[in-house]
Amino acid sequence: MATLTPAQSEEKIEAFFANAPAFAQPICAKIRQAIATADPELKPSWKWNAPVYEKPGAGMVCAIGVFKQHVNLSFMQGALLPDPHQLFTSSQDAKAMRSVKFTEASQVQEPLLVEYLKAATQLKPGTAAKSAERNTIDLPDDLKQALTQAGQLENFEKMAYTHRKEYVRWVTEAKRAETRTSRLQKTVERISEGKKFS
Repeated sequence: MATLTPAQSEEKIEAFFANAPAFAQPICAKIRQAIATADPELKPSWKWNAPVYEKPGAGMVCAIGVFKQHVNLSFMQGALLPDPHQLFTSSQDAKAMRSVKFTEASQVQEPLLVEYLKAATQLKPGTAAKSAERNTIDLPDDLKQALTQAGQLENFEKMAYTHRKEYVRWVTEAKRAETRTSRLQKTVERISEGKKFS
């Protein structure tokens, strides 16, 4: 793929914001303002058909994505960021990335975004992917209950992230209640035997 010149990159970025749906434009304006306030060194470049903001030393920090009904501000290493205001809504199962989703401009709280962005610029590039094993997984209530009753919750939590994720996916993908119940039982049995998901 041909590398864009800074001028071409800027042209694509401005077109991206200019052509965004009407609802998205004020959201993007507020996000861009928060990025500029957080760190003037954060500059956008055109990658993956979206503006990706980078800073020397910090690498890729965040990206703005515009969709039919929402706008995402994605933090490249969001998995390492504290989330005191519970802003992260999507990409929870991604190894490193975390996103904040907006459907209207009133949801954009610039001071909070500035706080998160400042923290994000302090991270060393590439660290999130390495520490992904520490990621937490949302356990469905029935699985949590089954593991707790069997005294296996702690053993489950000690397993590597990928195995926990696969067990949760296997249980949640069951189409019928009977299948789900059966998978819950099998999961508890396998965990109690110390078996990884395979």
